[in-house]
Amino acid sequence: MTQCGTYHHLYILLFTYGNYTTTTTTTKTMSISSASAAPALPAATKKKQQLSSTAAGGAALLIALQVGSRALTFIVNQILLRYLSPELLGTSTQLEVYSITVLFCARESLRVAVQRESDTADDTFAADDGRVVPAGQVDGRSSAGRTQAIVNLAYISISLGVIFAVALAWLYVQLLSAKDAAVLETPYFRASLKIYGLAAFWELLSEPCFVVVQQKSEFKIRTHAELIATLLRCIVTAGSAVWASRAGRVIGVLPFALGQSMYAASLILVYYWNVWAIATTCGFSLTPVPIYSRSVSALCSLLSRS
Repeated sequence: MTQCGTYHHLYILLFTYGNYTTTTTTTKTMSISSASAAPALPAATKKKQQLSSTAAGGAALLIALQVGSRALTFIVNQILLRYLSPELLGTSTQLEVYSITVLFCARESLRVAVQRESDTADDTFAADDGRVVPAGQVDGRSSAGRTQAIVNLAYISISLGVIFAVALAWLYVQLLSAKDAAVLETPYFRASLKIYGLAAFWELLSEPCFVVVQQKSEFKIRTHAELIATLLRCIVTAGSAVWASRAGRVIGVLPFALGQSMYAASLILVYYWNVWAIATTCGFSLTPVPIYSRSVSALCSLLSRS
């Protein structure tokens, strides 16, 4: 009886352990199966999340850039107050308004327009109809074609900038001659006005790179370009003013013009240095290039046959 009882107890223990092992294995298998069977996030949702995080990071960078540039400009102005008269600071403000007006009239409306153009290819681009894009052109349905379209539009801003820079400079001088001729007697005023106009044109030359950076959400490039340009402008403006004061030279508002020209030149260099690699990789050009459209091509062929 004792041996039978012992065998009976061992049998119960083995049976219980076997059921426990089977239940545990089944539970783990069901957990793995349910985890693998969980639906993955759609590609569109993932893209929206990436765009949201990129936009949030870009907004933070741009806010930090604006705060930093304003703080740096304030510090430089406090330094300039020790070496320049309030009249010169007021005249430099008028020149700054002239430059801002030229840039606003030349590029602001086009910037709003190009922001609506995405960098994704059309749905019909995958279904190619067998036609070959001519050499020297970019397919308008592709991502490169969409980016090339806004680059081509950016050159309209450059052309408008030349017109507005000359027209507004002439109008500004005429108004000063009629109402405040004393400003025209400021040392190096006319030379500074010309430099401001040239700097506005230089700044507009970076517009093709700017629209690419905005379309592709490359906020770091914009932050680096504007931060470096602002820093160099402050250094050149303050440095030339301090040097002229210590050397006993009267250069009027020329330090502000030199600083603005340095800002525009450095903006061009930083933008093109960074965006040129993007253009090479993505297959578009930073110069105006014809865009191939199959609908226009079909219309031309129909007209030629008729």
